[in-house]
Amino acid sequence: MIKTGIFLLLLTSGILTKSEAQKALPVPVEFSNVVVADSLAKLDLFHNAVHWTNSLKANDEKVILTESDSIAGKVLGESSFFVYTQSGILKKVSGLITYKLSVEVKDNKYRYQLSNFVFHYYKQDRNYNMVETGKTKPLEELKATGWQKLWTQHRATVLAKMKASAQQLELKMIEKPKKITAEKKVKKVEW
Repeated sequence: MIKTGIFLLLLTSGILTKSEAQKALPVPVEFSNVVVADSLAKLDLFHNAVHWTNSLKANDEKVILTESDSIAGKVLGESSFFVYTQSGILKKVSGLITYKLSVEVKDNKYRYQLSNFVFHYYKQDRNYNMVETGKTKPLEELKATGWQKLWTQHRATVLAKMKASAQQLELKMIEKPKKITAEKKVKKVEW
């Protein structure tokens, strides 16, 4: 009797801890930071930001730059990537996550912002292709009736992916520019 009571107490405390952990998952509203980059000029930081946005394409993201202005020091765009219901060979597209990205640079510092995360529902059409349904859901919403576990998984995927992207950006931005020493050799043309 006492063993059963202890077991139930441990079981319920484990369930409460698990549900509290799900609620404690940060809402991925925005990832932003202002970073000091000593001894780097505005133009160098701008080129590093453009290279970072190009590197996102290697991470299975589709990036569309809406503004790339070296004088104003702004790189603005929209990015998207798929999230899946299963992993491995059986993975199936569940939806598409879209978000806005912004990198603004000045001499010796830059600011980045990843925001406006939206989930776009996908479904299977009659030809077994995954197509967008037109329905969307902001990632700020915590509840997803009927598919809460998958929704929590998608939110965790976005959180992990954005943390990794922010780290990649911060590493990319501190890269020193490569000095190009183009020594032109003038060949004499003899007649």
